[in-house]
Amino acid sequence: MNWSYYGWLAGSTLSVLGDTVLFFALGWAATGIGPRVAALVLTGFTLPRAVLLLLGGVLGDRIGPRRLLLACTAIVGACCFLLAAVVGVRGVSAGLLLTTSIVVGTVDAFALPAAGVLPRLFVPDDQLPRAMALRTSATQIITLAGGPVSGLLIATVGLVGALMVDGVTFAIQFLVLLLLRPPYDVPPQTDRPSVVRAAVDGLRVAVGDRVLRKILLVVAVVAAFVLPVTSLCVPLLARSQGWTAAQAGFVVAGNVCGGLLVTVVVARFGTFDRAGVAGGLGCFLAALGISGLALAPSVPAAVGATVVQGLGIGLFTSHLAPVFVRSTPRSHLTRLQSLLSLAQTVPLIASTNLLAALDVHHALTLAAAATALAGLTLLRLEPPS
Repeated sequence: MNWSYYGWLAGSTLSVLGDTVLFFALGWAATGIGPRVAALVLTGFTLPRAVLLLLGGVLGDRIGPRRLLLACTAIVGACCFLLAAVVGVRGVSAGLLLTTSIVVGTVDAFALPAAGVLPRLFVPDDQLPRAMALRTSATQIITLAGGPVSGLLIATVGLVGALMVDGVTFAIQFLVLLLLRPPYDVPPQTDRPSVVRAAVDGLRVAVGDRVLRKILLVVAVVAAFVLPVTSLCVPLLARSQGWTAAQAGFVVAGNVCGGLLVTVVVARFGTFDRAGVAGGLGCFLAALGISGLALAPSVPAAVGATVVQGLGIGLFTSHLAPVFVRSTPRSHLTRLQSLLSLAQTVPLIASTNLLAALDVHHALTLAAAATALAGLTLLRLEPPS
């Protein structure tokens, strides 16, 4: 791996700190108004992704992922500062929380596919699993600190501070990305079919490839029932148990800590040969952790449960994500990455509102059962080549 990759990695992971703080702040502020508002705010974040992700993938292949990511970084940074000023003047309300989540979700629809393929533009394919694991490890280190930091920021400067932090980190990421040139950058496309034709062509490639198709299916199930655990269920569980925002932040950090342990090992030694089996076992481990969270009587027990959950999800993602990226044709990098993000987003809209309608303990039990089912499905699939 070259030094330009490490430079991009530093700027990219710094922006994760701002995103972690902002996402926790939105969830905490929304749950203070009510569970339904929390579900609506989280849906406002995911719905624009679902609508615009395919367009973001098409645009990324058309103009190049680096160029698209530069534009998205500048836009979301400016929006964070603007929204911070509005919240500072008008205060926190359901409408402003929803507006913030919609704005961030809209820009993410274009940024996520581009960011997902950036490692492949910096390193050769044989180094891709370690490079992606290193990126995940660095991201999780920042996210690990972001959990407690989020709780402390909410207690001191509130949503305005979270928006300001996010804006500063995106400004730094923009400058870093502007100065770096990926050695394996993809040039803009000369042949530019309509957006609909380009998106359909991406779907054709994904459906026609056995490995890509299977990974998309399993990722959709896991994302639908694992992602709401930290964004929705942990804040609701904390409030039902009388825990503080800082304590809830430590529970979220346990998930990151477990994932970090796995990705550090993968970054150093690489992945197992049978990615499907390793991913399936990771789902079972995550289901065990979610079940433990539903039964946790105290903050330390909840942290231990989320550590186990993080170990499982780290095992799952560190093995399947490199297989997906490596199996994607270079002509369809961001389109296929947008489909991967879409597989995580569309089911999340329904599952978030479903889990919000249940008692938090029942919601966690359902999430654990669905994650275990995804693991069983993955184990029964033929291992990707």
